[in-house]
Amino acid sequence: MARLGKAQSLTVRLAQRELGRLWMRLEGLPPARQRDILLDLLPALCRKYGDIGGVAAAQWYDTLWNQWFDGGFEAQPVNEFDDDTARGIIRAKAGLLFDKPDGTPADPTEFLRWANKFLDRNVKQPGRLTIQHNAQRDPYRTGYARVPSGAGTCPFCLMLAGRGYIYHNAETAGADHGFHEDCDCEIIPEWDKGSNRIEGYDPDRYERMYRQARDALENPHTDPQLLEAAGNVSPYTVTITQNNGRRRAHTYMPGDPNNLNSLAAIMRRQHPDLFTGTDGDIR
Repeated sequence: MARLGKAQSLTVRLAQRELGRLWMRLEGLPPARQRDILLDLLPALCRKYGDIGGVAAAQWYDTLWNQWFDGGFEAQPVNEFDDDTARGIIRAKAGLLFDKPDGTPADPTEFLRWANKFLDRNVKQPGRLTIQHNAQRDPYRTGYARVPSGAGTCPFCLMLAGRGYIYHNAETAGADHGFHEDCDCEIIPEWDKGSNRIEGYDPDRYERMYRQARDALENPHTDPQLLEAAGNVSPYTVTITQNNGRRRAHTYMPGDPNNLNSLAAIMRRQHPDLFTGTDGDIR
């Protein structure tokens, strides 16, 4: 897992470094010219470095697969990046390059910050898709887990990661939840659900952290500061499919042990050295 995480992080850094070099050449150009160049440049960087990440993920999958089986399967890299969709998103955000009619000045620094996050998300995506698609092609039945690999892990990711390889497909392992900004998680297959060959992945530890946070919410004698943190979040809504096929939404209020935003807030307070950045509501 460390090898895959490093490869993904490296491709993102290379893409961001190339953007930084080219960005300096854009300074002084008219905003419309900057926008037009970026409409071609950003998708090109996403595709170029996303392809590299996809190949690295395929090689990683082959290495892991060959620890279990003897040949007969070769992972294929996947990159489904859509240039037209990306250009629409970039064009909308490029308004930051222009002065506004109300006198608000252009903010190219904010655009560059956004562009780096855009690269992070889209350069990592082909690697994630490569693993998911090859797991679907795999002739052997697998289990899945959401596995963090670095410093970008958030409490919500760890709650999913703590469940281990119980998921039947990539979507239920968390792919359908998406990935937050700077997320370091991957959806990883395992051919023996009772086993774990991913170095550094400790689902039992993550499960204990989740239980510790839940116990704090259920205990009336919990530190008031923890309870205050749990109460300063948004309600958490889940949609449940009933036996008759109808979908019903249920909302958990702040402080409820089933409110994942409250659990995440408590986990941040209980483990301040592990979770960096600011609290953010899950949904």
